[in-house]
Amino acid sequence: MVGACSTTPGAPVAGPGEYVVQPGDTLYRIAQRAGRTTAEIARWNQIKDPDQLEAGQVLRVVPPGAATAAATPPPRSSGADKARPAPAPRERDPVVPPASRRSDWGWPSQGAVIAGFNGNSNKGLDIGGSPGEPVHAIGAGSVAATETMRGYGSVIMVDHGGSYMSIYTNVGTVGVKQGQRVQRGQKIAEIGSAQGGRAKLHFEIRYRGKAVDPRLYLPAK
Repeated sequence: MVGACSTTPGAPVAGPGEYVVQPGDTLYRIAQRAGRTTAEIARWNQIKDPDQLEAGQVLRVVPPGAATAAATPPPRSSGADKARPAPAPRERDPVVPPASRRSDWGWPSQGAVIAGFNGNSNKGLDIGGSPGEPVHAIGAGSVAATETMRGYGSVIMVDHGGSYMSIYTNVGTVGVKQGQRVQRGQKIAEIGSAQGGRAKLHFEIRYRGKAVDPRLYLPAK
């Protein structure tokens, strides 16, 4: 996420803790790669309308002050230390907190789970259903984005605060808009048409951009 995105003279260059928007980028994808929420990226960059991102725009992707601290040169060391090459910086994975049931969250739909989380091929749950069945927000939050993505149909992302995001895909009719506040159990969409022979809702929970097993957070079912 940090570094220059082009060597063309006059092209935007990202400084420490910054990212240059590329063609086709969305705020959600940028936040996911940075291990942040869309709300954090929008707040740090005073973004009022996430749909108005422009290629070449430079965005802050770390909290204000964090990049400055990281860029502060270390104190001068002895000659022996200078001879020892500094280790290459490593990108840290998002820290996922211990899973715990959330009393303020509920299930997004009433169907049975037909495919579970494994962290690789399935980063969430597939919940069976019929086209037109309601999809509910799992908890209070703000709609971070509504998009149409190839292979996923319509997608809704709800920011619950505390770096938690819920994602609902394979939905048909969308009943909310970006920036709208929602409550637990509120209908936000309907399950879309069958894909691969069966209608279903694909649902994910992410913490700091990293997928976690929804069953560890939702009430037992």
